[in-house]
Amino acid sequence: MPRSTLDLDRRGFMKAGVGGALVASVGGRTLLQRENAQAVQEAVDPDAGDELVKTVCTHCSVGCGVQMAVKDDTIVGQETWDDNPVNQGGLCSKGASLTQTEKSPQRLKEPLKLEDGEWVRMDWDEILTEIADRLNEIREETGPHATFWCGSAKHSNEAAYLFRKLAAFYGTNNVDHQARICHSTTVTGIANVWGVGAMTNNANDMRHVDVNLIIGHNPLESHPVAWQHFQEAQRRGGKHIVAEPRWTKTAAAADDYYQFRSGTDVAFIYGLVYHIVENLEAHDEEFIESRVSDWEEFREDVLPQYDLETVSDVCGTPVEDLQELAETLADADVSCVEWAMGGTQHNNANGNVRAYAILNLALGHAAQSAGGTPIFRGHDNVQGATDLGVDSSTLPGYYGLDQSAWEHWTNVWTETESTSGEISYEEMVDRFHSTELMEKNGFTVARWFEGVLDDEWEIYQPDPIRAAIFWGHGLGSLSEYKKVRRAVNELDFIVNVDVFPNQVAELAESDTDVYMLPVATNIEEPGSVTNTGRSIQWRFQATSPAHNSRMDWRLICDFADHLGFGEHFDYDEVEDVTREWNLGTRSVGYVGQTPERLKAHMENADLFSVENLRADLDEDEVDGVLDGDYYGLPWPCWHDEHPGTPILYDDSKHPAEGGMDFRARWGTEGPDGQNMLRNPYEPDWWDGVIEGVPQYPMYATVLPDGDPSDRTIPIEYAEDESRSVYDAAAALAEEGYDVDPEEFAEYDNPQPDSPWGRGRARIKAWNLTDEYPVHREPAVTPRPDLVEEFPCNDRVEDHWRLELDNAKVQQDNIDAVNELEERGDHVMVLTSGRQVEHTGAGGETRSTKGLAWRAPMMYLEINPTVADDLGVETGDWIVTTTPHAEMVLQANVTERVSRDLAFAPFHWSGILEGEKLSDNFHGDLEGMKPFVIGESINAGTAPAYDRETQMQETKTTLCAVRVAEGNEIPQLSDEQLEWQEQLKKRDKR
Repeated sequence: MPRSTLDLDRRGFMKAGVGGALVASVGGRTLLQRENAQAVQEAVDPDAGDELVKTVCTHCSVGCGVQMAVKDDTIVGQETWDDNPVNQGGLCSKGASLTQTEKSPQRLKEPLKLEDGEWVRMDWDEILTEIADRLNEIREETGPHATFWCGSAKHSNEAAYLFRKLAAFYGTNNVDHQARICHSTTVTGIANVWGVGAMTNNANDMRHVDVNLIIGHNPLESHPVAWQHFQEAQRRGGKHIVAEPRWTKTAAAADDYYQFRSGTDVAFIYGLVYHIVENLEAHDEEFIESRVSDWEEFREDVLPQYDLETVSDVCGTPVEDLQELAETLADADVSCVEWAMGGTQHNNANGNVRAYAILNLALGHAAQSAGGTPIFRGHDNVQGATDLGVDSSTLPGYYGLDQSAWEHWTNVWTETESTSGEISYEEMVDRFHSTELMEKNGFTVARWFEGVLDDEWEIYQPDPIRAAIFWGHGLGSLSEYKKVRRAVNELDFIVNVDVFPNQVAELAESDTDVYMLPVATNIEEPGSVTNTGRSIQWRFQATSPAHNSRMDWRLICDFADHLGFGEHFDYDEVEDVTREWNLGTRSVGYVGQTPERLKAHMENADLFSVENLRADLDEDEVDGVLDGDYYGLPWPCWHDEHPGTPILYDDSKHPAEGGMDFRARWGTEGPDGQNMLRNPYEPDWWDGVIEGVPQYPMYATVLPDGDPSDRTIPIEYAEDESRSVYDAAAALAEEGYDVDPEEFAEYDNPQPDSPWGRGRARIKAWNLTDEYPVHREPAVTPRPDLVEEFPCNDRVEDHWRLELDNAKVQQDNIDAVNELEERGDHVMVLTSGRQVEHTGAGGETRSTKGLAWRAPMMYLEINPTVADDLGVETGDWIVTTTPHAEMVLQANVTERVSRDLAFAPFHWSGILEGEKLSDNFHGDLEGMKPFVIGESINAGTAPAYDRETQMQETKTTLCAVRVAEGNEIPQLSDEQLEWQEQLKKRDKR
């Protein structure tokens, strides 16, 4: 391929494409059209319900409120929730389909076991006893490390917390969930810049944006209801600028668009920083001097490598475009950098997200409303499930896995009033059979299958994985999907716990031991959920679980009981679980969000401002809502009177009102003597000088004497204007805690703080492989000439119990361009992304009739010039070949992609390299096939992973295309083909 083929005229492209793309915005095609509603669902009348139950949409992380109409314990319809400040009643097509999902005939209805090629019904006690006996047998014969436990970003906070607790009591850290393959690089990357790895603000704050750089995110497809806040910013004069390899629907609705080559984010961002700093001298020196470390070293040693000409060559972006974008950002009063999975799913994604933050810091636009990094998470509770520890490298609250972390949580599990059990640290070690394995990162969902196959990479635990439990996770979202299929069928047994049969039913062969356990939908169970802006909402239970399904949190407790440690899971109600994580998850402030406060916020949503989520009351409290509360009590919320924190690191507020500085998590000095505490400053809210201070001692581990959300000494002293960090240390020492007050003697300056202290943002992450972000070429690159200068990371041993060798993968594919040219036409970069109608691996949405009808085609987007050369039109079958798979899918001819870029959605399965796998739905599963199927694009993505997090590289590989032969075309159902014809007619309107 030529070195730079991104020669599309950007402004001409915008002019040509904006009309069609705007149709996708809220109010366009996002709701079922009235004349076709009968074709997909019998009409329901929400007025027929006896009551309206408030809940939260179960799809994306915006957290849209919706009301379910209920009569006789049955959902009969749904209504908008117009005074919910998050969405103001708006719903996308997925949210509008919740009733269909709950009533879908495709749902699992009974516990099933695949036995001798047939699905056999079992009662709950029988099947749980059999599964538990087999798990305990593995635990005794081989060890608990021989299992893998995959939780879900669709679990409630309570279920997510319990799932991590369940794996701990079973005795393994081989536990993970979807965040690994969507935002693990964000969490680790951003946490290593300014304290914690979460969205700094919230979707509503986008209303105040001056300039927003959207990179690696297509919110009109992935988070469409949030776009109402973006649109409000535009009405007020704000600008949204999209930087993407592909022309997206968001690009069409934005104010400007810049194109760069997929996988070159660090270079692209550094080009902007270079122009801002070296040419414009527009960086904020005062902000950097006061609140950022290692700037001068970065400017002298790193930035000169990324001059505009070098960056233009690497990214394919003209120098004048880089200059123009940099100048727009520099001219803004405040700007933010927004991203999602387009920025995170690369072998160098940890560097990507840190580079985005560095741009924001250089401009001094971090830590304030309309600034920072509005990071949009994917599934409805991927934020909460991550926070509550469904992760193979940490316990709930990001405490890690060392002895102190385990001692904290065994203390919590003993001291909690929610359960009757007690356990010591030493007893927990016995459950793991090994202190080494107890403190060692486990297998991740990204590469668990290598622990089963044990044939290509060395594994770093005593034995291979023998059994796996997938609880609300679609396997089609994983890279190396062909290996996933092999692993499913080499396990001793696999347990699939889900609302729908999902990909396990497609992949499992007739002689594989499979258990299928049906669970309730999220609207059939109570619990809390954390949206992308860290606000927590309570889902009220609308109806009893349908069929013979069980609620997630109840079923986890049933598992614990059958496994022999039920005394640690004997909760009376789900609110008891909430109170337990209130007690224990003190590190990031999941403390003040009591069930009572969360429910009060839901019931009184009209009290909260759409502008800033704040309740501005005429009295101190109204119906349980405190004056000054922020909707959903976004964490950190340090105690039961704290209002929540809508903007992270915002030093313009008093700490008691949600103010704070960058977290002082790296101590007071760096390894080279850097000052890691912020400079003194004089805020408007304080009569005097506020100084930089370390984190308050033991703030994350001291437990309250009373209610779980009560203040402890470090939290009480942090907010107290008359006390200091030293005072907190002295008080703790007097109470008998192991704290030396003299270590804090120099910080004896009374002032109000967050328990996180007052630290600096960190450009240099000395604990990471790349201390500063650097560009690294994709493992399968169209520019092999750049590999020597910008190689992938070298081989690593024991990377989440596996070898990682991106450099080898890169060298193995160094000639991919030439090899693909021999196997097809038009070698292109292949990337992937979302469709508005589907989510995740698609098992839920493709089994919901209205959504399947609206989006019935898995496709590859190709440019019209490529289609003309092939002689194909939209809907025609083509073979798409990558170095890793040969996939058969349908063409979608569009100018959204340039001639050298192809795009496919990742929500599909049921076909693998042309083989129709959905035929494996047989017997009792016959009627549970998804309505629509398609090729899994993740069979063909690159087998490379982020060095720091094991994030998969799904956004950049290479492909070639050719016309499919007749015998290569998989047979779709008549219904799916009919819906595709209807779609073509709708698109021509």
